[in-house]
Order: sequence, then C-alpha cells, then structure tokens
Amino acid sequence: MAISFWQAKAPAPLLIAVIAIALVSMGAQPPRARYPSPIELAVSPDGARLYVVCEGTDELVVYDLGSRTILRRIAVGRVPKGLALSADGRRLWVTNSWSDTVSEIDTSSLAVVRSLPAGFEPTSVAVDRDQRSLYVANRISDDISVVDLASGAETKRLLGGRGTSYLALSPDGGRIYSTHIYPNPGAHRAPPESEITVIDAARQVVADRYRLPNAAGIFHVAISSDGRLGMAAQLRPKNLVPLAHVEHGWVFGNSISVFGPDVEKAAGEVIQIPIDELDRYYTPPFGVVLAPDKSVAYVSTTGSDSVTAIDVHKLVELVRVATPAERRALANDLSASANYVVARIPVGSGPKGMALSPDGKLLYVANRTEDTISIVDTAARQVCETLSLGAPAARTGERRGERLFFNAR
Repeated sequence: MAISFWQAKAPAPLLIAVIAIALVSMGAQPPRARYPSPIELAVSPDGARLYVVCEGTDELVVYDLGSRTILRRIAVGRVPKGLALSADGRRLWVTNSWSDTVSEIDTSSLAVVRSLPAGFEPTSVAVDRDQRSLYVANRISDDISVVDLASGAETKRLLGGRGTSYLALSPDGGRIYSTHIYPNPGAHRAPPESEITVIDAARQVVADRYRLPNAAGIFHVAISSDGRLGMAAQLRPKNLVPLAHVEHGWVFGNSISVFGPDVEKAAGEVIQIPIDELDRYYTPPFGVVLAPDKSVAYVSTTGSDSVTAIDVHKLVELVRVATPAERRALANDLSASANYVVARIPVGSGPKGMALSPDGKLLYVANRTEDTISIVDTAARQVCETLSLGAPAARTGERRGERLFFNAR
C-alpha cells in the first residue's frame, strides 16, 4: 500500500528544520527588479509637463519639463498601457490592461480621483471633444467601451476588429479611428486582412470599416490637424512565401497606411506604403505622430531603435499622381521609401509611444527597454537630451533578453 506524505512518520525536529531552511531560502532571494518600461506619453497643452505611462512599475510618471525633474510618481492599476488628456489638460485617463479599468487623474492634485470600468485588457483611450464620453479600446474582448463621464458608468460596447488596441480622435471631434493588432478571421492559407474601425462620435456607432488586405498588425493611428490625412503603423506578413525564398521584404514588411481626403480617390480608400528599404528593415513600426503643420510624420520602430521621419508633402504627391494599379503596387515596392523618408533618427532602446511639443519643435520618445525618454530636436533631426526614469542600475538576464528579442543586440 502506498504511504502518503501525511501518513509518513518523520521526526518532528527534521520537519521543522526542512521548513525553516525553505523559508530562509525564500526570504534570502532578492526582490525581482522592476523596470519602468515606458510605453506611452503625452505633453500637457501648455508644454510644461510630460506624462509617461510606465507599464513595468504600474505608475504614471509626471515630469516637469522646465526643471527636468520628476514631480510625482502616481500609482495606477496593473500594467498600464495608454493615456489621454482632456483638451484643457485638467484631467488625464490611464488604461490599466491587467486590471480592466481606467484610472482618472486630476492633474492639479496629481492624484487618482476614481476608477472607471472597461472591457478585457484596455489598451488605449480617447475622450470626445465635449468631455462627456470616454472611448476605451479593449484588446482581448475586441471592442470599444463607451463610458459616460458624468456617471462613470459604461453605457455601451462597440464591436471592433480582432485585438482592438489604439484610438485617435479627429480634430473636429466627429470621428474616432480604432486599429487592431490581430488580423480578422479568414480562410486557411489565405492572405490576412485587418481594418481601421471608424466610429461616429455623435451617434456612438461604428460608421465604417476601412479594409486593409495583407495586413496583420495595425498599431498607432494619427490624424493631421486639418483632418485631411490619417496614418497608421502596420505589419505586412509574408505568410504565404516560403522563408527560404525571402530575399528582400523579410518575413514581415513594415509599412504605414494612409487615408483621408488628401490621398483617397474613393471614400474609405487606404493606401499602404513601405518604410523599409531594399536591404534594411525598420521593425516593428509602433508609434505615429504628425507635425502640427502636417509637414513631417514620425514613426517609431522598436526593433531598429530609431524614428523614421517622413516628408508628408512628398508622400502625398507620390500617392496622388499614382494610378490605381501603381497605388496597389506601392505596398510591396521597397524602393518607394527613398521618395519620402527623409531621416532615420537614432534614439534609445525599444522606442514605443511618442508625443510632440505643442509647437512641434521637440519630439518625445519613450524608450521601453532603456527606461528613458529621448528628446529629439525636430529641426536638427537628432536627440538633444535624454531623460531618465530611474531604473535599477543592474540589468537582469531577463531584461537583457527583452532587449535582444527586439533588436538582437
């Protein structure tokens, strides 16, 4: 007959000794290092503060840009991912992806004033112009929560694409654009397809779905200040090409989608444009911001530790004069980027979210695996200063592995 652990008669002193050694060993282990891991940021309307979402330490770091000092570290929910500022800068909302909540912060007191409901894994957030409703992109539940800010209650859910993740509000407040990091369901061995979901903010309904063929992961989306041009960062997988035959174009093509009256010949038309070169790739494209005057667009590329600067006028002109067939062919033309990419700006390790100063003269870049913020002089197109977020001095093997995963360096 088998004897269980509880039936075995071990000497009491021996058991006590074993338990004591185990407890001492557990207590002797150093606490796991926590790195800020900045992922998103925003600049206050007056340009005086920088708000940084740090997903590794579950906090919002507030930087005084005048003194270059940290004003406050505000504890929020688990693994925060995104943020949005009200137009007047008095309120700020942070999505907590592992808590399924949104923290509302008073920027005067720099304190969390309430927690709002969301769906599963809220990733991004946008507030309407009247500051009446909050829109929250929920990655796991594939939808957008609409939260009434007066009552703090979720009033409805809008169906998004798979992996609903990033939101952008049009300048007139009429529309909200949502992107998705996974392709929509499709047939076996068929090219993937994704979408940009367009929400009518006045009626709080999905008004349109811009189809993106051969696209699998759509990240940040940005709308120009005049509302005539939209841009989204995206991945184009070569899933139907044997890897042994991939000579150029790599396994994933890195590109942007452009849409809006400046480039479309038919309503809802989206043109896909590469940012890669024939022998160099810039992956994965994540953040997108447009200069206030729409002269330049900036795309952060996490694996290449750089920001790609795009001449918007040259890009729009290239697309505008192209025939429909030429527009479709642009998506796989790796020589095209030479026509509109004007700079590759080296920044820190693992660049993610970005934000421009109100005058567009400075670009702030969150370097996730370096725990810093690069400040880029947009006229000189180079880093002029780096802000620290106070990461542990020692780099663990796990942390080094994170960096290697993205840039292999």
